[in-house]
Amino acid sequence: MESGLLNFGRDDVVRIGSALDALVSILCVVRAFAPEYNFDSAAEENIRRLLETVRDTLDLTMDKFGLRNRAWVKGTDVRAVDFSGVLFIVVSSSARKRLLDLGVDPRFVVVTGGPLDVSDVKILNPNISDGALENVRRKVESVWRDIERKAPEARRVLILAEAGNRGDLMVSERAGEIERRTGVKTFVKIFSSLKDLSPEFFEEFLGDANV
Repeated sequence: MESGLLNFGRDDVVRIGSALDALVSILCVVRAFAPEYNFDSAAEENIRRLLETVRDTLDLTMDKFGLRNRAWVKGTDVRAVDFSGVLFIVVSSSARKRLLDLGVDPRFVVVTGGPLDVSDVKILNPNISDGALENVRRKVESVWRDIERKAPEARRVLILAEAGNRGDLMVSERAGEIERRTGVKTFVKIFSSLKDLSPEFFEEFLGDANV
């Protein structure tokens, strides 16, 4: 028997089963911390990873029901901005989390954790030791590899920098270098605080946003 216009099939059943397994695993972790539910960092990371698994596993199935690009904003179910084709570069994990809350694919978010050049790091921290600086150098090189690997899968790169944050602004100043090294058009948008990162904030840059 055909599954109808939704084209719902065996693969969807498998995905739902996998998502249920992940949810059961989450429940087991949560119950281990009852009744206060004061999760330690390892438990938080485990729950976050499992929730990402649930989301990613159900992605295609939800798309069939028109739910893939929906987000929960201020208690109201609304259409979210279409972020496809954009590689986001942010400095902080909190900015990354905000993007994920808006529905951005985590595969298209790069967190630098600081400047993209060792010389900028020395400006921010003139007293940094040689050993620490060498660790920073390796981290910077790793971030650049991540950007260069992911950028070809995007149509454009968007650096999000927080106003007044020197490290963020240093990263934004590397937009030209990112564009040269990746061959992908790179833009910069400045925001005042995390709450400014809303669908409306991105609407003009991303074109026709389905909000």
